[in-house]
Amino acid sequence: MNGFVASGAWICHTGKVRKMNEDACLFGGAFGGASTSAPMKAVLKKSPWVVALADGIGGHRAGAFASREVVANLEAASEFSRTAIGNVLQATNRKLHEVGQEKPEFEGTGTAVVGLVSGPDGMFGFNVGDARLYRQQAGRLTQISADDSVEQMLIHEGLLKASDDGVRSKYMHALTQSVGGSVEYHPLDPHFYPLTVKSAARFLLCTDGLTDMISVKTIESYVVPQLKPVAAVQSLFSAAMEAGGRDNITIAIVDVEKA
Repeated sequence: MNGFVASGAWICHTGKVRKMNEDACLFGGAFGGASTSAPMKAVLKKSPWVVALADGIGGHRAGAFASREVVANLEAASEFSRTAIGNVLQATNRKLHEVGQEKPEFEGTGTAVVGLVSGPDGMFGFNVGDARLYRQQAGRLTQISADDSVEQMLIHEGLLKASDDGVRSKYMHALTQSVGGSVEYHPLDPHFYPLTVKSAARFLLCTDGLTDMISVKTIESYVVPQLKPVAAVQSLFSAAMEAGGRDNITIAIVDVEKA
């Protein structure tokens, strides 16, 4: 199996307002949980690999624990098939629920997660919650992932119109699904997205600290024309901070080529 190689950059930052970083990032063997001051380069020279971002919920300690737990478990995975990744998410979901039951300070610990995988099934994306995966195609960014959010549920039911700029109102952040994050145990229904890459492709993964700050059109204007991933990530991060930086901000750009 030749699979795919990847290169890119990522940043995981507290933002301007929050006191603690509840996000986490995994780019192959590179892990980020503490706040990074600048984009980090990363190269993945052979398959299999996984890039994943997580956005913790449940309060400072609980959210940080959950986001780091899910990316650490993905990093430790011995297989990278869709079934194997699904099993990691399900096992993490159960563990977070058990920790929340055992330790009052971790009650409600949970996380959104989004990922991009090169493995024996080829390339695929996955998510639970509202962290997002985009693909650059024909000079545009297309959202691959589906948000597990109240906003998306209302849009799907025809009760709400999607905003023109893609930025959610502050009342639409509630999740309909997360890894952990609830008092009662609920099995997960992760979303998986098979991806066809003929020769090369660019992907953007991000938490809502980016997408709730700036519009998709603005994101697109920084990602599409900028060939260097580090510069693109820095531009996106700076724009989110200038817009207020109200949440933790985690961004990864992944440029993929056939091995």
